[in-house]
Amino acid sequence: MSKLQAPEFKTYEEEAEFWDHFDTGDFMDDDGEWFHFETPIKRAVRIAILPEVANELAQQARSQGVSVETLVNAWLIERLRALEASS
Repeated sequence: MSKLQAPEFKTYEEEAEFWDHFDTGDFMDDDGEWFHFETPIKRAVRIAILPEVANELAQQARSQGVSVETLVNAWLIERLRALEASS
């Protein structure tokens, strides 16, 4: 690993320009740990909904002032909790 030595800057703009185009990767130990972090795997799932059902969902969502996605997620969560409670 090399030691990073930044030059003297006359203005903040000059320093910003330097750091905007400077790669610090050459000055970091690559032990595989410094950049590693855990994130939960979350992703949206698409499902097909019959057009007439989608229309009814849209009407319900509008009447409640929420998006169709929010409405469907809320209903699914309610149903799953009810199923868990009855098991």
